This record gives sequence, structure tokens and C-alpha cells, in this order.
Amino acid sequence: MRFPSRGWRCRAEDGSGPAAAAITIVRRGERRGERPGRRRGAGGRTDRRRFLAGWFSPRRTAALAAGLLLAAAGCTADSGDDPKPGGPAQARRTARPAQPFGLKWNGYEHDARYDGVIDSYRGGGTFHDITWCGVERVRGERRWDAEDKVVDDALRHGYELLVRIRIGSCWASGRPDAPAPRTSPSYPPADLNAYRAFAGDLASRYAARGVHLFAIENEIDTANHWGADPAAYPAVARAGAEAVRRADPRARLTDSGLSSSGYGIAVAEALRAAGRRDEALRFYREFGVRRGGERFPEAHDDGGLRAAFTTPAAARALAAHKANFGLDRDRVFDIVQLHYYDPWRLAGQVVDYIRRAVPAGTPIEAWEAGSFWPGQRYDPAAHARETAQLATDLLARGVRRVVYLPLFYSPGAVAPQETWRALYTRDGTARPAAAVLEKLRDATRTGTWRPYEGHGLRGAAVGLHRETDDSTTLVLWSADGTSQTLTAPSAGGTELTPLPGGRTRTWNAGTVTVGADPVIISTRLPVTAALDWLNGNAR
Repeated sequence: MRFPSRGWRCRAEDGSGPAAAAITIVRRGERRGERPGRRRGAGGRTDRRRFLAGWFSPRRTAALAAGLLLAAAGCTADSGDDPKPGGPAQARRTARPAQPFGLKWNGYEHDARYDGVIDSYRGGGTFHDITWCGVERVRGERRWDAEDKVVDDALRHGYELLVRIRIGSCWASGRPDAPAPRTSPSYPPADLNAYRAFAGDLASRYAARGVHLFAIENEIDTANHWGADPAAYPAVARAGAEAVRRADPRARLTDSGLSSSGYGIAVAEALRAAGRRDEALRFYREFGVRRGGERFPEAHDDGGLRAAFTTPAAARALAAHKANFGLDRDRVFDIVQLHYYDPWRLAGQVVDYIRRAVPAGTPIEAWEAGSFWPGQRYDPAAHARETAQLATDLLARGVRRVVYLPLFYSPGAVAPQETWRALYTRDGTARPAAAVLEKLRDATRTGTWRPYEGHGLRGAAVGLHRETDDSTTLVLWSADGTSQTLTAPSAGGTELTPLPGGRTRTWNAGTVTVGADPVIISTRLPVTAALDWLNGNAR
């Protein structure tokens, strides 16, 4: 028997705990203090006998008894009513996404030829930046048409949408009008109350369309996104978050997200501060292997690393990390927004660094993930392999979603040359990474992820829970490049998919060699049995 969760809620009245609490059961549509069976307003009075006969029907009596048992056990939540705006972040719901894989495309230049691909990631996440200076170029004249079109398009394709609320450079921030207001750097608002009004109006407008996920600004560690000192951000973030929650009681907020490149200096600084100098230098050097000193200088020894920490770019990045994660610790935000485009092997250390910086249990979601790989040495096959490894490693470590950026390359939209590698080329040709991500999504989208490392292999085990049975998908590759041999499990119906470009085939007998390229193994075994098989035969 199930206590009816819709239409009822339980409330503890006074007392220090569940046992001491008096429980009031309140029926929806009645106000506290009203007598059962009596409605307010003209028209009157309910027949008490008929009311009591209906109230104490066998079904309702049993449900009421079950509800009282739940109340005695400490029932304090109700039917799904969302907390009041401004309440503590730990009380707000942060439900897992319908499926963890998402895409980011240029919503202003949505090419219809990608509709099929976009539709195939339905249930995943995407995001869109809305800049105050772009919407209200002339004070008092707001034009939402372009933003409405992007938002409605994402929702039509079935995505959970994160709207990042930015200010930009114009009258709203006391700055000269920027030639490209939508992408201009943000500065603190000239009038904080006017900003609150804009943020609240935006949240209310898009909450009515079904958007309940918002962020305040983007990558405050980079001057091209946040032109002011990072120390000025917390006051803006608090004001914006409060306005959003007032406008939308169902709202959840991510933090600003910090640039991927900034984690190189921040994690190295944290390692060195902990006395792990050699590890700090090794991390810093490996992290910047494709960056080439474009933001932070190269370092070849501890002295070079210490010098890197003193640069203005490093000082800004570290100040931004302090400001952003300080707001996470104060629970101004509900979710950490991870941006990551650098070596996949170091992503785990970045996740560990974040977890040390925020309250235990704070969800981490990779709203920007991909591959920063400029220059002529770009390798599409290696990009595909690393895409599988990055997505697998993040999800296995408990990161709740991975949104790949970008879906396709838009010349000049972010950079004059392609440096963040897209899944599709400029002419619409799919790169191998596109197929890899699709295969990962199809094999694991409804599963529960856990990391795997042992017997020379690395990857993840994904438990799939279906109505008829449980099964497991394994995503595996060699931990050090040395080939490992696996013998087919005794359970029939196992399927094997070599990445990046191999076809799925049935694997019921014989052996397979797992090397540097990941493989997907789909078995009819539950997770425990699948891991027993893997641990028992890997050699």
C-alpha cells in the first residue's frame, strides 16, 4: 500500500524531532485552521455525515494510517512542492538528468541538417547564454525574440536547458556599448536593483516555458567573459540567485563554471600548497601540453612553477576559484558547473580538486566538455578515443552529465580558427568522435556508472536496470597501452563494439584483445556478476 503523495503533505509542528513532533495532515485546497468538510466563501457547508463517510472509507483510512506511520518515522517532505525561494541549497532538489549525454550547438545559427543528431540526444542537456545588453540594448526596450527562438528550439528537441544569465557591456553595466553585446564581457551592474528585476523577469519568462536551470555569468576567471575583478562577482551572484529563486521557486542554479585552462594553474597550486611539489609540476606540465603557454607560462622546474603562480593571469584565476567555490560552500548555488577540454587523464584530479573545495554531496555536471586541440597536429582518431575516455572517466567518477561542445564548427563564432574540435566539420562531415559518443550514449544512457581499474584495464561498469532483467555495459581500455586478453563470458548474448569505428558483433566464444582503443562490452549479467567475470579472467 502506498501513502498518496499527491494532494497531501505532512508537517511537523514544534518539537525537536520526529518522535516529539505533532503531525498535521493537510489536504490540498484547504488552509491551515479550516475545519475538515468546510469550505471558505459563499455557498457553504458540506454535509458532515456524507463527508465523514467518505473520509473514513476503507481505502482512505488505510492510506491515512500509512501516512501516519511515515510521519512518525520523520516524514517532513510532501508531494513534490518545491522549497521556498532563498531556502538552503541542500534542501533543493537536484534530480539526475534523464540521460547524461548532451550537445551544445550554435542556437542562433541552427542548421536543420543536424536535427536528426540533436533529436537523438533527447533528454540530455544543452545551454544558452542570454546577455542583458543583448536583450535591452536601449534602456526600457527589451527584445526577447532571438532568445525565445533559441530556447524554444532546445525545448522542442527535448533537452533540459541551462540558461546562463549574463550582463555584458553597455548602459546596464555603466560601460560604453559593445559592438557585439551578446558576447561582450560582463561587468557588475550599474544599478543592482535593475539587475535583480532583469534576472527575475528572465527567470519568470523561461520558467513559464519549462526552464528551471540557471547560472549567473560564465567563466569569471577569464577577462573576455567577466571583465571586472573576480572579487566583484559574489555580490552580483548573490543578487542574481536571489532574484531567480524569487521568480521561480523551482529554480536550480549552477555556479558560473570556470575555464578549463584555469584548472591547470589552480590544481597545481593546490598540490604544491599540500607539499606535493613534484606532482604539482608534473600535473602543470601535462595539463598544458596542447596549450603551449597561451595563457599561463610553461614551467620546467619548481622555480618556473612558482613564477607562473605570480603572473596576473594566475592571480586572476586563483581569485576566481576562491570566489566561485566560496559561493558553492555558502550554498548560493546547487550544482558545480564543470568545463573541461584538456587531457582526459587529468580530469579525475580536477574532479577531486573540486570535491575538496565544495560541500560533500554537491552535484558536479560537465556542461562544457570536449577537446582543445589547435594546429595541424590534430588527429581525428585520437580525438575520438579521447572523447570516449573523457566521457567515461567523468561519468564513472560521479559527474552527472557530459555536454559536448561544439556539435559543429561555426567559423568566427568563438575563434577565427577551429581550436575546440567539433563532432562535425564545417561541411557537415561526421568525425569519428561523433560515432563514439553516439555508441556510448546508446549503450549506457539509462545506466548507473561506476569506475573500473584493475588487471591492466581502466574504464567503467554501467549497470542497466530494465523491467525484465538487469544487464551491464563495460567500457574498457588498456591502462598503460599493453594489450589485455579477455575470454567471452559464459552467459550468451554478449555484444562487443570496438571504438572508434568498429561494428557491433555478437561475442559468445573465444577471446578478444583490449588495447589502447576503448571497447564496449554489453552483457546480460548484472553488475556484480559482470565484474566477477572480468576480474576472474583478465590477464
